[in-house]
Amino acid sequence: MTSRKLTALIRKEILILLRDRQTIPVLFIMPVALIFFLSLAMQGIYTEKITGQRITVVIETAGGSPKAALLAGKINAHKLIQRVERPQGYDNNKLFEYGRAHAVIFIPDEFENGTKPVEMEFDPVLDAGYKAAVRSLMTSLTASVVMGIDDMEAMAESFIVEKTKKNKSLPGPLQQSVPGWSIFAMFFIAIPMSIGFLREKNDGTLQRLFTYPVGANLIIFGKLIPYYLINLIQFALMLLVGIWIMPLFIKFPFTLGSHPWHLIPVTLVVAAASTGFGVMIAALGRSPEQSSALAATGAVMMAVFGGIMVPHVVMPIFMKKLAMISPMFWAHQAYLDVFVRDADFSSILPKLAVLTFFALVCFYIAGRKVKWM
Repeated sequence: MTSRKLTALIRKEILILLRDRQTIPVLFIMPVALIFFLSLAMQGIYTEKITGQRITVVIETAGGSPKAALLAGKINAHKLIQRVERPQGYDNNKLFEYGRAHAVIFIPDEFENGTKPVEMEFDPVLDAGYKAAVRSLMTSLTASVVMGIDDMEAMAESFIVEKTKKNKSLPGPLQQSVPGWSIFAMFFIAIPMSIGFLREKNDGTLQRLFTYPVGANLIIFGKLIPYYLINLIQFALMLLVGIWIMPLFIKFPFTLGSHPWHLIPVTLVVAAASTGFGVMIAALGRSPEQSSALAATGAVMMAVFGGIMVPHVVMPIFMKKLAMISPMFWAHQAYLDVFVRDADFSSILPKLAVLTFFALVCFYIAGRKVKWM
């Protein structure tokens, strides 16, 4: 009997959702658009900047000195450098202003005598790390030409060995965007949930439900389950977009990590947290307009603090600590544990515990509120 009542409540809620031909499609279109455009932006601005963008350099020599030509050839052949030609009529300032080059290197004749040094000019906005890398490269290559050493880097390997471990905290653009904006969209479920809830309250439908022999908890479950399922479908679709569609436009692949099955418990808990947030907003709001504003503002603020809009890995220390107040932070970090860090489930479990606690608090507040509505 209870299952029949629950099925009827779920069916009613699904029919109401299907009538809303604007809000529900937005819940799927919005994250796809955010994933697409912000992944492209991160590819060009954030990820390449940190993981190895080539420096575009104009290389010019004076006269035909063999050593000047040799140095120019060594610079041009290096994997960090992408040589470009100076467009006609462009001085250095114009080169940098229009983004045609990051640096200009001028190699005079007889630079090896020390009377006319090699000149470097950088775009003033170029990252300091890249400037230091180019200066170090120029020092090494110039020394190799002056000293007659064919490969300075190969010789240095006998004295210096790098043992840096692979970075397990820096997500690629898709590892950042796909779970991040999927979580954001999942929390946005609070808007249609709260509007539907308050609409039923205002037109008397909710009050009539309480006159039937149906418990308050059953009514809540009947309203929650359809939205919970929408959240699961949202993430599944966004994951498919990240795996199959986005690599067609972005050169960085989207990898699921060594333990992709951990996505199941993580997604189940994240969906519970986002649904709990939605039902709490629905219970606290006094009008559809108020609840929509609360839901949208809450979701945006949680995304700002939680490392969704700005990657947590590039935040200053103060913001990294402040991020822990946002449930989106714990959700996003749990997904990054799976996608990037190849973490064991024991490492993910504390994050899921925080999200479960958040969900229970939201359900408790909503339950207390709905009993006297």
